[in-house]
Amino acid sequence: MANMVVWIAGAKWKIRHCKVPPTIHGDCNYERRTIRISDKLAGEDRLNTLIHECVHARFPDLAEDCVGEFSDTLAAIVHHAGFRSEEEEENG
Repeated sequence: MANMVVWIAGAKWKIRHCKVPPTIHGDCNYERRTIRISDKLAGEDRLNTLIHECVHARFPDLAEDCVGEFSDTLAAIVHHAGFRSEEEEENG
């Protein structure tokens, strides 16, 4: 997946798909306005992590359990509705 720039709450954020420590799937750096997503993730796991970190960027004071519950729910709904990444579409 390509890196991208997005606007979250009126601020420009970079989303990078790259190597991250093996103990995490992604992270959100508020000072640099950068979200990192593990380049090892695919499918619903990558979608879930992307949503999770974007929610952190938008709502930095939201409790981790709320962020996790919301990202799990939304990723499952979007995936179940049939939305897929270009890589998933190409691989069938």
